[in-house]
Amino acid sequence: MKLFASLLCLIAAAMPAALHAQAKVLFKSDTARSIIYRIPALVAHGHNLILFTDDRSAVTDATAWGDIGSVGNISIVARSSRNCGRSWSDQARVVAQGKGSDGFHTGHGDAAVVCDRSTGHMLLMCASGTVSYGRSRVSVGRDSKGAYCLDLAKAQKVGRYYSYDGGRSWQGEEVTPLIYGIFDTPSAATMGENKVPVTRLFFGSGRICQSSLIKHGSHFRIYSVLTTNQGSLVLFSDDFGLRWNALGGAAARPAPKGDEAKIEELPDGSVLLSCRMMGGRLFNIFRYSDTASAAGEWDVPVESSDLDAGGTATLNNACNGEILIVPARDSRGNAVYVALQSTPFGSAEYLPTNVDRRCNVSIYWKVLTTAADFARSECFATGWSRFAVTNTRSAYSTMVLDAKSNIAFAYEDNGAMKLVGSQNADAYDIAFRTLTLREITGGECFFSSSPTHRQAFLKRR
Repeated sequence: MKLFASLLCLIAAAMPAALHAQAKVLFKSDTARSIIYRIPALVAHGHNLILFTDDRSAVTDATAWGDIGSVGNISIVARSSRNCGRSWSDQARVVAQGKGSDGFHTGHGDAAVVCDRSTGHMLLMCASGTVSYGRSRVSVGRDSKGAYCLDLAKAQKVGRYYSYDGGRSWQGEEVTPLIYGIFDTPSAATMGENKVPVTRLFFGSGRICQSSLIKHGSHFRIYSVLTTNQGSLVLFSDDFGLRWNALGGAAARPAPKGDEAKIEELPDGSVLLSCRMMGGRLFNIFRYSDTASAAGEWDVPVESSDLDAGGTATLNNACNGEILIVPARDSRGNAVYVALQSTPFGSAEYLPTNVDRRCNVSIYWKVLTTAADFARSECFATGWSRFAVTNTRSAYSTMVLDAKSNIAFAYEDNGAMKLVGSQNADAYDIAFRTLTLREITGGECFFSSSPTHRQAFLKRR
């Protein structure tokens, strides 16, 4: 495998700079001027696109690598397009303002976003406050009435923001107790014993998944993933984020070794979990026995990292990406689905810094020809092909399907490091590019807009 990987990396290194010439830089980092951007997120509604990112330029000491918990303010900002990304607003809009030196509003970052397909309303969940993920602590205490409760004073905070006017304005609030409380039920047995299971968490940045099939509340069901000290935990909501529940129950641990992760809905309504791990991705599937009560069962997590077997390898790095499954026709006209997984391919050479090791952002793709191709989580371990998006220092990425049935793709590009106070912070340009499914798959598949596509696919044997 090492020889094969080395050859692939040499090929990637030889690719011309024109590989990413079609990309538009929407947020330009400038380390000389301490302008730092990180972590893209995209949302689409009709022909409108909004691209979000962390503005970390006001961080004065990158004590948490520039993430939430560093000294200084982090804000979430956005630019918008009304024509599927051909042109963009000149000015960035502040979505969640980092301000002050203490408390929930000090910083907001790692946006996870979704636009409700029926109303156009938007939801954004984010990490907030002054406590870093690594320093987050939760214990059991008592409230003002003497009842058992969680002590969240030293926990990384959680923010929730809504927009009801197409992303022009946002209203936000802290929902830290709501999210931690899903998993931690205090009782006399745990009082003072520090047995709280989930002591740190944040929502995985990028796309919150909305079901196209399941609706048992005011909105179609949405899914998101928490990065926690218990691995990757999956949440769902039937009221567009007002209340959240754990998929599989509060005790479920679908990926104990999972890091930052994403969710996608499979063609039959099952749920696919894709987690960051060193060297590749970790996949698991949740299958419903009853969608109304959200009863069901997780399969077992399976690693996908063997490049020779067609795994979603990330050589010498671990990084978040996006999972997206789209309806398509193959070259023979058959109804299929194509799974897309973005990630930095990396380098076979172990380079000195994280910015160096995260490089060559690519999209792995895999054709699902029948339901048997996603019957178990192990189906996603192998059989992937790779499309190179860029040959630069590049890291986090996200994608959505736009109104023209193309893939709207945003990613961190042209990585650099900046010493900010006592520690280096990573900085990237936030780039955008529109891709077609035909381009990604080398002509093997093209998007299908047939309203009967799902039924035709599920009938295939």
